[in-house]
Amino acid sequence: MHNRTHTTIVSVLSAVFFLAGMAFAKTKQIDVLYSSTIGKTLKLKPGNYRIDFLNNKTSPTVKFFDNYGKLVGQAPVKVVNESKKNQQTQVDYSAMASNDHAITEISPGGWKENLYFSLPKSARVGSKD
Repeated sequence: MHNRTHTTIVSVLSAVFFLAGMAFAKTKQIDVLYSSTIGKTLKLKPGNYRIDFLNNKTSPTVKFFDNYGKLVGQAPVKVVNESKKNQQTQVDYSAMASNDHAITEISPGGWKENLYFSLPKSARVGSKD
């Protein structure tokens, strides 16, 4: 009986923590049209990805998952809150000197947040970073 009580308590607490974690993360499907770099090092191939936005006040992050649910990578993001929701999902690109693309912004449809990513060093002309 004692072991059963502990199992029940652990199960309930696990469910509570899982649901609490979901409250801080937002999820959206996006289409990446070009081979792209996000942030300083993350590279994505063209395709469909699920993004999980973790709005941690000190270091907001976006995680990218492939169609199989496997984590491809993550990147820090700057979040800008808008007054009204985005009408549709939009992914903005910047062409780099190497003819590659960098994702600079994702505006998820139905969200009030826009997600801005820094350009990789190779895209910054004259940068001394």
